[in-house]
Amino acid sequence: MKKIIFLILLPSIILSLLKLDILKVQNNTNNVKVKVKAQTVSKQKSLYVSVVPQINQDYTINNLNVPKKENVVDFIPFDENEEGSDIQTETNDIKQDDNVADDNEVNENEVNDNEINNNEAKEEISSSLEDENNLDKETIEDENNDSKDNLDYNDVNNNLSDTKKIDLKNGFVNENGITYYYENGNKVTGIKQINGVNNYFSATGKYLGTSSIKVVDVSYYQKDINWDLFKEQSDCYGVILRLGYYDTLDKKFERNISELKRLNIPYGIYLFSYATTLNGAKKEALFTQNMISKYEITPTLGIYYDIESWSTKTSSSNNISKLRYDEIIQYYVNSVSNYVNYKYKVKVYSGRWYALNRLSDSARKYVDWVAEYNSTCKYNEAYSMWQYTSKAKIPGIEGLVDVSYIL
Repeated sequence: MKKIIFLILLPSIILSLLKLDILKVQNNTNNVKVKVKAQTVSKQKSLYVSVVPQINQDYTINNLNVPKKENVVDFIPFDENEEGSDIQTETNDIKQDDNVADDNEVNENEVNDNEINNNEAKEEISSSLEDENNLDKETIEDENNDSKDNLDYNDVNNNLSDTKKIDLKNGFVNENGITYYYENGNKVTGIKQINGVNNYFSATGKYLGTSSIKVVDVSYYQKDINWDLFKEQSDCYGVILRLGYYDTLDKKFERNISELKRLNIPYGIYLFSYATTLNGAKKEALFTQNMISKYEITPTLGIYYDIESWSTKTSSSNNISKLRYDEIIQYYVNSVSNYVNYKYKVKVYSGRWYALNRLSDSARKYVDWVAEYNSTCKYNEAYSMWQYTSKAKIPGIEGLVDVSYIL
């Protein structure tokens, strides 16, 4: 009976064993397929890989839950005692193509997230670097400004120190045979009071002395004067320009006054009088005032009323009495003096003989500029300027010219 039953079951047992062998052969002949999901996590600039192993029913591995600090994931061998120990996990059975495919099976969304995070991190780092650079620039600029301020301060101190070291010229100095007077390194021009005495210096600083200072008086008769040459080469302190006569402007006055101003040469003016009455004197005074205003005249050497002998076809100075001269001179001097607010002296020019013989004592007190062509002036009244010649030769002036001394 047992034999009958065994014979009946034997085909089923053989069939079962055959199926089991076939299964083992299939499982042994199939390569182990490993599916890996790599997750990169950015944490303090380190790269971590999280791998979770899962074995499917077909004995393929989906994930390895073993963290690695490297991007390359090694296969982890299974314990032979565990279920599925008959699976062979030899790495040499894995094809290179499968490795490439496994490596490429990284989650694209996670990669994109990492790229975004990396970009955001880069932007944050870039922004931080820019802020630091800007702060550094501001700090550098502040330091430079502080340094510049210190440099400027030091320069000032150095300049002050240099100034102390420089021996500035002061007092009288002889240079190439010409005497100058310096104040803190600058040449003095004009009138300088030294030890209570007026000292005269030309427009170029040439020392002229304390008395007998030369001054020329010119009109259109001297034609076009080379004032630059006059300034550089003459030994004259200044000029008295003819303003005109009666109520007529001298033909060269505009040019002359312009040149004297340009070259800073001291000057005064004079008006030749043809007045024979008080009304004539009023006209001459008004004309003088108008010209002073028009040409902005600053006559530091004075304003002179020229009273001397003259004659025309219809009139002559010989017809003017001493009393009339008193009226004419007094009105002109007072009127013009008041106009310039007594800032400039207003006086009379006359020849020694004419002043002594044609003017009264009252009129002579206004005389301040006297003409006498002699080696000495014998005028016995007070005066401050003496015209000693009419035949001088002065650089820049064509022909002969009148020259006076400031006494």
